[in-house]
Amino acid sequence: MNNNFWKIRSEKYENLSWAKDESYMDALMRLGDFSKDEVVLDVGTGTGMVAKAIAPTVKKVIGLDLSREMMKKSEIGGNYKIKLVRGDIRCSGFKNSSFDKISARLVFHHIIEDTQKAMNECHRLLKKGGKMILAEGTPPNEQVKDDYIKIFSLKEDRLTFMKEDLVLLMENAGFEKIDVYTHLIRQMSVKNWLENSGLQKDVQDKIFNLHVNGSEVFKKSYNLLEEKGDCFIDIKNLIVVGEK
Repeated sequence: MNNNFWKIRSEKYENLSWAKDESYMDALMRLGDFSKDEVVLDVGTGTGMVAKAIAPTVKKVIGLDLSREMMKKSEIGGNYKIKLVRGDIRCSGFKNSSFDKISARLVFHHIIEDTQKAMNECHRLLKKGGKMILAEGTPPNEQVKDDYIKIFSLKEDRLTFMKEDLVLLMENAGFEKIDVYTHLIRQMSVKNWLENSGLQKDVQDKIFNLHVNGSEVFKKSYNLLEEKGDCFIDIKNLIVVGEK
């Protein structure tokens, strides 16, 4: 992704209903099981939403991101528990075993090249017994995977993961005791998503039409509801927790 993509996206990122969904953040916090003596790395921290949620429960959070524009929107102020670092998780520059836990919410689908290298780096950076908390959006099921890919191809270049892909990514890096949890964000507004996406209006319309004109299988898989010029869907997120 180029800098301009993230500059445009940063303008309305914090208006996205899925990004600030409390149930999703609560699930991440619960499964992260953070404690006061821990130092945590938040990969792809962006505007710092996850970092700010974690910070009160730990010793320190390092927020790592490639986009200066996204981090400018973080508004962490004088929060001494959070430090933002511009960098790439594929070659972070941190020392071995620097962190107790690593979080990455909806980040890895953007790492199109050297994806495994990025996960290997997360494993290297964790202390023995440390945990990786990886959260990714996925298609609801295999039946609508092609629809999912088609929709997102209009928005950006990205990877599409299924459960087995995420588990294999972590297994290949050396993680053990891997558990996968499903979290649904219920009835997300597609209009909210598109209007705050930074996409041109014609692209927004194409994506919206792919939803409302989708097959019955598609609509059932997403529990799609049309109402007042909008449509609402259940979006599936997998949270994968692995131990070093």
